[in-house]
Amino acid sequence: MWIIFSVLTVLLWGTSETIFKSVSNTEKNSVLKLIAYNGIIYGVVAIIYMIITKTEMNLDIILTYLPIAAIYIASMFCTYKAMRLVKVSILSPIQNSSCVIVTILCVIFLKQPLEWYQILAIVLIIVGLILLSINKDETLMLARPDTEKPISKAAAYKLYLTGLAFALGYMLLDGIAGFMDENVLEADLSENQVLVAYAIIYMVVGLVCLAYLILTHKTEGLFNIKEDKRKLIGSLVETAGQFTYIYAFAAGDAALASPFIASYSAVTIVLSRIFLKEKLKLRQYGMLALVFIGMIILSV
Repeated sequence: MWIIFSVLTVLLWGTSETIFKSVSNTEKNSVLKLIAYNGIIYGVVAIIYMIITKTEMNLDIILTYLPIAAIYIASMFCTYKAMRLVKVSILSPIQNSSCVIVTILCVIFLKQPLEWYQILAIVLIIVGLILLSINKDETLMLARPDTEKPISKAAAYKLYLTGLAFALGYMLLDGIAGFMDENVLEADLSENQVLVAYAIIYMVVGLVCLAYLILTHKTEGLFNIKEDKRKLIGSLVETAGQFTYIYAFAAGDAALASPFIASYSAVTIVLSRIFLKEKLKLRQYGMLALVFIGMIILSV
């Protein structure tokens, strides 16, 4: 079952990431708005889900999951910041190398066994993701997030490095949280409790961001369905991915599910090429093939 949930997560998150990239450069406060959208929508949906499934939820459960949720939300801030500075076809593979951290921590601390072909599949995915991100020419084509005017090579490179720093921040934080997720799911909480607890915490953060935007009078277009329909659609797709992600981890080993789900970068790259017109070099498409091969081997 973990394969089914993992495939759904790959498709949903690849789609939402492309959507979020399409709106990340259009507004100065897009990062806070995206967090507000995601947090509030995810929270509302999860509360409805909690009522329907009669999931037990209390303050102790929320506090138990609070450290992991805080790490995940911090990683989301990093990725939204990075989206404004780096093309998503480069950003996504770098970030999703977080599976390296999850796998290493799971094998060392949780003693999860890996077969040789599973190790090969993970190596193929990780190598493919890393090599996909190598495209130095992209640093010369960046523009400032708040303007369409081109900037100097030195300034573009500085922005690129800043974006990479946020991407690496996401990779580290997401890897640690992914490992902690597996530990919590096996020891303390059910997948439903994890899902709802995270959603409630994320909703609180989303409401705080919304309050800040209101107090600073930066709410233009916020929750205007006509103007912000892409943010709304992206948040709904992202929310669906959160549900399938939790069940993928609960139904199988994180050491396998994590690198498989990280392959949603492949979906992001394809969609960004089609809809955002982001181009990759021929060798990068070759690395994309490595990712797909790794996914196939891992699913056997």
